[in-house]
Amino acid sequence: MPRVTLRDIARRAGCHFSTVSLALRNRPGLPAATRARVRRVAEEMGYRPDPLLAALAVYRRNPAGKYRATLAWVTNFPTRAGWREEEIYREYFLGAREQAQALGFRLQEFWRREPGLTAERASRILAARGIEGLVIAPQPTPAETVTLEWERFSAVTIGYSVVAPALHMVGPNQYRCIKLAVEQLAARGYRRIGLVMRRASDQRVDHNWLAGYLVGQQGLARRDRLTPLFLPAWRDAEFAAWLKRRRPDAIISKCPEVLPALKKLGLRVPRELGLAMLTQVKPGRGPAGVNESPLDVGAAAVDYVAGMLQRNERGVPAVPRRVLIEGRWIDGATVRAAG
Repeated sequence: MPRVTLRDIARRAGCHFSTVSLALRNRPGLPAATRARVRRVAEEMGYRPDPLLAALAVYRRNPAGKYRATLAWVTNFPTRAGWREEEIYREYFLGAREQAQALGFRLQEFWRREPGLTAERASRILAARGIEGLVIAPQPTPAETVTLEWERFSAVTIGYSVVAPALHMVGPNQYRCIKLAVEQLAARGYRRIGLVMRRASDQRVDHNWLAGYLVGQQGLARRDRLTPLFLPAWRDAEFAAWLKRRRPDAIISKCPEVLPALKKLGLRVPRELGLAMLTQVKPGRGPAGVNESPLDVGAAAVDYVAGMLQRNERGVPAVPRRVLIEGRWIDGATVRAAG
């Protein structure tokens, strides 16, 4: 059966083929009735877009390095620069900015919590700047709602901290990252592997830290499976009591207080107790643990938004998608060498 083209649809619909192109991309400049009629004709004729031709059209319109548009990096902290206090958020941004530049976009910060900035006014400002693509940065608390006139935008969140609306999400695969940490410690002979974490840290990743840890522990003997320690805030005394009660020979954590607390208690790392850190572990002489690939997370978020813009996907999706980026194990000075 011959492939249905835009000109075929135009002849059936009684309009110019350029009108068909605009209608199939749902461009708001056309009357809604025209868009609906053309799309109905295309469906009746069995039209399917050719992905190779679409890719060629994108390349011709936007050769490598040519400026295409501006994307917004939308933050929602109480202060404009509050998000920069977290190193991993800064790396998300760097990865997003580099990928945006590679694709011909500019990434511009936009502070959603500026005083007096309603959803309507924020949306108007973004539209006035010609911004249709949004990367929603991680939020200050685990369960935030971000309000905008979403039907105007193609948007993706980084991480799970935006609970409403339910947008597409790109983030680290925390479930597999912590499971990897358990497996790597077990491979180095550690048997009683504990988890120490602030409760909010696990909440903001939809409890994927806890889930991966519990599954990873299934590979250990039942007598060696430990109850994790979740803290509302760091407390040396509570940590020391947990150590005495559970007697781990290795700890997984993302709390920077763990290593100083162990030293204060006179425990030698890694001779007496191993320690694997999460999220921002770097190669070198520092701690061992898992790096969540934050630069790749930021880049993937921009890739997803760019694809949405090309497909003219706007608004809150009927079925949100999750793109999860793998982390990697980094050897370091806080665990013994693999046997």
